Amino acid sequence: MNQSCQIVPWFDSKEWFEVYEKIYSSPSLKSKQEALEILLVWKARCPSLPAGIESTLGLLEVHIQDSTQGNEKLLRLAYATAMMRFVNHMLDAEIAKGTSLHHAARASDVPDWIIDLRHDTAHNNVLPSIEILREASLIGLEWLNNNYWLKHKEYIKNFVSGHKEVNSTDENKISVLISFCTTLSICTSPSCKIKNVSEIADINMREAIINDARDLFANSVDFSNLKTVSISSLVNTLNINAKRLLKSKNTAVLVNKALTSEDSLFLSSDLLHYMSETDFYIKGNLSHKYVQCFEVLLTFLHTNDLLMDFVQDLIKFTNEENDSEKRKLAALWVSEILQALKKSVLFCQKIKGSDPDQTRNKKRKELKLLYKHWFPNEKQTGLLLDLHKSVPSEWMDIKFIQPIISSYNPYLIYFIKPLLDLVEPSVPKTNIEKICNLAKIISTPESTSSANSTKIYTIEDLQSTQRSRVVVEEARLRLHGNM
Repeated sequence: MNQSCQIVPWFDSKEWFEVYEKIYSSPSLKSKQEALEILLVWKARCPSLPAGIESTLGLLEVHIQDSTQGNEKLLRLAYATAMMRFVNHMLDAEIAKGTSLHHAARASDVPDWIIDLRHDTAHNNVLPSIEILREASLIGLEWLNNNYWLKHKEYIKNFVSGHKEVNSTDENKISVLISFCTTLSICTSPSCKIKNVSEIADINMREAIINDARDLFANSVDFSNLKTVSISSLVNTLNINAKRLLKSKNTAVLVNKALTSEDSLFLSSDLLHYMSETDFYIKGNLSHKYVQCFEVLLTFLHTNDLLMDFVQDLIKFTNEENDSEKRKLAALWVSEILQALKKSVLFCQKIKGSDPDQTRNKKRKELKLLYKHWFPNEKQTGLLLDLHKSVPSEWMDIKFIQPIISSYNPYLIYFIKPLLDLVEPSVPKTNIEKICNLAKIISTPESTSSANSTKIYTIEDLQSTQRSRVVVEEARLRLHGNM
């Protein structure tokens, strides 16, 4: 069964809306009676109804009894029981957090006197008057309208088996997913030293993680005690639900849009300045501390076959975006990702000489240790992605990357070498050096400008230049032949 589906007692969304309209939009007792009959059918179909519907059923049933039942004592007992069940059902989640009943009521906008009425009903020998119980019942029904029916109204829709619906909600869902994954990724960075949600000092970030998790996983994650919700457990939950969350038809497009949007942290200048300012502006690279902030995010993309599309979008970004700082940042990210993919290539080649089945069963942490054991001389401070995954063959094909390296792009110098390093069979190192030098000349024409030169050129200089051009052209043709 599709994990995104939930079995419900109503036949379809039309039936749900019909019950809602009969309860809250029509003053007719007959309409409410019809709504009650449908609710009882739901109860028969699904004995454990959602708390909001269960409470509505109890209050509506006694409300209808009041119009036909003449025995006041039985009515008071029925009202008292319905109100007790209403309070217990609707405040159960808050009480589970260890708060008092009155505190839970205030947090949920339930009047204090309703709680007092529940206490009197449960512990006094005399039940409250019928007038007070009727008033409490009406308030309870109105509370359920505001806190259950209206809140669920916009989310109730039909699911047709075998039909994948693509609509505007897909973009919102993907946006929430990427936001959640990015925030988790930052929290897992060793420099943050965060183990569980309660240790997140920034209130906005903590609330964002909780709200995003609820949007993505409903109530499958219990946030009643934040000290027991570890960041690693949320990452595991994310990975387990990945296929369900990424089933949209335009997933790659929506993911890339979310990652390169103005409010995305991935290309955020503020985060860059905070984590990687010296490296970025002086050394021209990204600090290890900054890169680690996005390792979980990029690994998630790699595992779910979204990374290479994202790399292509980043390369386009370096050629189209107006912000030069962001273009450079995107180019450096392309370099980091391509270098990490080269490590995956080396690792996969090494696996072929060992026991692939045994390696396949190892966890990601174990594979990272194995990589460091096999390649002790490799740079260990860079990005390591999903070592279970191989690099798509297109990115190892010189014909595939040729349009990238042959197009004018002043930021190509930052990632052209790691791009060429992926090519199989390998491009000779001397050829890689020549191509990189050519890219550098193209990206910095001012460094080769002769505008300030005072030399007076002669016919001999021109002839020498023409001979040099012939030599360069011959070298280019030989280089193209080797590639």
